[in-house]
This record gives sequence, structure tokens and C-alpha cells, in this order.
Amino acid sequence: MSSPEHASDELGAASQHLFLSPHYDDIPLSAGATVRRLADRGLRPRTLVIFGSEPDHEQPLSPFADEMHAKWGLSAGEVVAHRQAEERAAARILGAETDVLPFHDAIYRGHTYLSDGDLFGDVAAAERSLPAAIVAALPLGARPDPAVRLYAPLAIGRHVDHQLAFQAGIDLARRGWDVWLYEDTPYTLKPGAFTSRLADIRGDADIAPVARIPVAETWDAKLDAILSYPSQLETVFRDYVGVGVSREEIGAALWAYAEQAGDGTAVERFWKMKDASSSVGS
Repeated sequence: MSSPEHASDELGAASQHLFLSPHYDDIPLSAGATVRRLADRGLRPRTLVIFGSEPDHEQPLSPFADEMHAKWGLSAGEVVAHRQAEERAAARILGAETDVLPFHDAIYRGHTYLSDGDLFGDVAAAERSLPAAIVAALPLGARPDPAVRLYAPLAIGRHVDHQLAFQAGIDLARRGWDVWLYEDTPYTLKPGAFTSRLADIRGDADIAPVARIPVAETWDAKLDAILSYPSQLETVFRDYVGVGVSREEIGAALWAYAEQAGDGTAVERFWKMKDASSSVGS
């Protein structure tokens, strides 16, 4: 386990960097400055959007999905194409490649999650095999490759899709892969959300900071990438955490948290399991 003071020197330790993103905007929000830093070093970071595939148009959407579309100002027929366009725009800014895995967003997986309470609650029992399916869909070899580093969410805020992605990351860590866990934004801005999630995780496994990546040099790129998702800004910032949606308001809230995470130096902080053989529940 490396010390945070030497974290910036470690970004080049792996030659391939794969970021597991539950949704289309999660990596710019949570690790955008790090992605840009990797790209500036010629390392070609890659984002894999897990729950971003087109919904089944033969299945009726739930009222909750329709409500979310209305908030985003998008119709059911255009929502995925629009969000993929936003993702590509952000990826260009961050210097990343981006791909989509064959899984549906929670709001499109039947009528299982029908409210915000459902989305930020427990993963449905019928979906507990999804982390294994996610791992199987990743472009990885059969054995851990020391040249590859994966990044997965801590699932701060407990969105069910983030919990499933977290579990996939933990499963990979148990198998010997190098997995760094990032702090989910905007949920980590909510008072108590970060410490509450760490308490949940540490009930089963011990994790510790593995890196604090300075963000000042790539901060503008991070903000530019975040603003590439205009359909999401109201929901992500105003609805979830009560932050305004201008560049200045978003930047101020994120910078304050970044300085807190870095004890006065603005950083994106990453975590890692100390003992990958430990059992972690989602």
C-alpha cells in the first residue's frame, strides 16, 4: 500500500487503465481529473459504461422511467443516443476512449426500481448474479495482468447500479486484479454519505487510501467534461445534493470536497482493499 504523498508517481505503474462507470457521467464526475492526467501521459485511459445499453423497446417503461426522462428533457426514443453523445463529448475532452457494456440502467430493468427510495436501497435479490456477469463482459484475460489497473466505484450514496459495479470491482480484486476504488460524485457531497459507506464496507473488509491524485493541472478539463452532460446537471447537482448548476457553483462544491479529501490540497482520492481475500457484501 503506497502512501498518498507518492500517489502521483504511481499513475504510470500500469500501462492500461480501465474505468468502470455505472452510468454515462460517473467517471468525469468522480475521476475526470485523473483520467485527463493519464491521457496527458500518453496512457489512453478507457471508460466502460456498464449500464448504458438501449432499453428493450418491446417492454413498457415504468412510470418512474418516464418521470426520469421528463426531468432530463428527453423522450424514451432518444435518451440513450443523447446520453451516448454526451459521453463521447466528455471523453474527447478527457482524452479517453469509451465503450458500453450490454446491461440496462436500473430504471429499464423491468419494474424492479420504481422510486428514488428503490434506486438508493438494496439490490434486488434477483440481480445478485449481475456482478459476475459484469466481470465476464469485461475485456480482460483469464488471469490478472499487472499491466492493467481497473477503477470501480465505492458506491457512496448506495445507488443500486453503483453497488453492483462496486461488487464487480471487489470480485476482480479477490481474483488478483489491481483495482482502485473511486469516491462517487455527487453522492459523496452529501453530509455523512462518505463515512456511512465506509462503515458499511469496513464491516466486512479493510480498505485504505491508495492514492491522492492532484487535480489542479487538469481541473478545467474535468469541469468541461462534466458540463458536457447538460441533460443530467439538474438531477445530479440540484436534485441530489442541492448544488447550483452553473460552472462556478459546480466547481466550487467539487473543489471544496477535493481539498477536504487532500487535507488542503485538491485531489481525487482512491482506495484499495488491503486484503483482497476478504468478503465484501454489496
